[in-house]
Order: sequence, then C-alpha cells, then structure tokens
Amino acid sequence: MEDVYLTNRDYVKIKNLNLVSYGGNQNWSKSKKMQKVGCGVIAMADLTMYLAEQNPNMMTDAIRKINKPKGLYNKHDYLEYVRFFYVHYVILLMHKGMLGITLKHTMNRYFMLNDIGLKAKWKMMQSDESMLRDIRHLIRKNKPVILAIGPNRYNPFGKKGISLYVDKDGELKSSIRENVHSHYVTVTGVCTIKGREYLVVSSWGKKYYIDYKEYRNYVNNVGDKFTSGILYIQGLL
Repeated sequence: MEDVYLTNRDYVKIKNLNLVSYGGNQNWSKSKKMQKVGCGVIAMADLTMYLAEQNPNMMTDAIRKINKPKGLYNKHDYLEYVRFFYVHYVILLMHKGMLGITLKHTMNRYFMLNDIGLKAKWKMMQSDESMLRDIRHLIRKNKPVILAIGPNRYNPFGKKGISLYVDKDGELKSSIRENVHSHYVTVTGVCTIKGREYLVVSSWGKKYYIDYKEYRNYVNNVGDKFTSGILYIQGLL
C-alpha cells in the first residue's frame, strides 16, 4: 500500500540545546510523576500544537504564547504549555498513567472549552486490519494518531514489550528502546520498508519506527486490545 505521512513531516520541532526534537519528551519535565507516566500528556499537548499549526481556527492563546524563533519551539515555553495543558484540561493522571478513555475525555474537554469542532473517540478491541485502516485514514486527513502500547495482560508487572527502531543511513536498526510497553506514542506516518509496514512515531522527542506486525503480535499475545488502542479524532479540519 502507499506510504502516508502528515502534511508537516517534521511534526512538532522543539529546540533542545543543539538538537531539534521530533515532538516533546516527558523526561524534560522536572516532575518525577511526569517523567514516569506523562507520555499521554505530552502526546496530547503535541497533538493540540500540531492541529493549531495546521489550522489557524484551532490556534489558542496558550499555544500562541510559545516562542518559536526560526521555526523551532522554545523548550522552556513548550514545557510551560505542557504544564498549562495538564492543569486546565487533563481529567486524571494516576500514578500508573492514563487510560485511553481518560485521553478521550481530556481531548474532548480541550475541544469544547476552545470551541474547536472536533471530537475524540477511544478505539479499542480492533482487528489488525481495522486499526491500520483507521490510522492510515487519519494520517491522510492530517491528524496525528495517539497509539497505546498497553501493559502485559496477565502480569501488570511484566516487562515484555516491543522494539522501537531508528533510521541509520537508510537502514532500520534497533534502538535503545526495547521491550516498550505501558506507553503512548504519536503516529505521524505509515510506510512500507522491505515489504513490512512500519508506523512512524514520535516518542521521547525522537522519530522512531514500529514494526506494525510486531506491535500487533504483542497486542494479540502479550498485551490486550482494551489498553492497546488509538485516539480517533473526528471532524473536519
């Protein structure tokens, strides 16, 4: 199938010292809680920023305040926005993180309070085919997709997960991110490499690749279809 990407393939660029990030990073926060379980908050804050960049009618005063010299968001201002988003919109951040249904309610609160004509749904219990079809559809509509890599199904303390890959000189290689679970990433594209489909994702401020077949094998055999779902944004941009 054809490769699909968001209109802005750079997603959300933030200046971090001499580096440029690919989306935000929860580890930048001084809050231990955010560092541990703030991936959902980061994913939602980045999503709102991307939508505002692409659609002037979705711009808010809080996002407009983020300094953006030379097209790169200022890291300090970005973290201030993340704190603002957390305080004003996040429904509940538990010590183990956020459920998908909480992401849905948080985003719908954001859309309602800012008079944005979109609606979020949390889609779970999807087949391999239906999830990928929805992801492709949303990316074509220029809507980032928050994807959950749920915890181990029968062992909440289990450490099994999936690998995140990086592009090195045109080849996908394993990264330091192995056995990733209980984590949210943001899908920004879908591509086929050597006959396998990969999700292009933003996580921890970097661009990674997820082997979709590996992800679904994890969901179907180790994780589950309740916690491993997607945030589906409905409405016209």
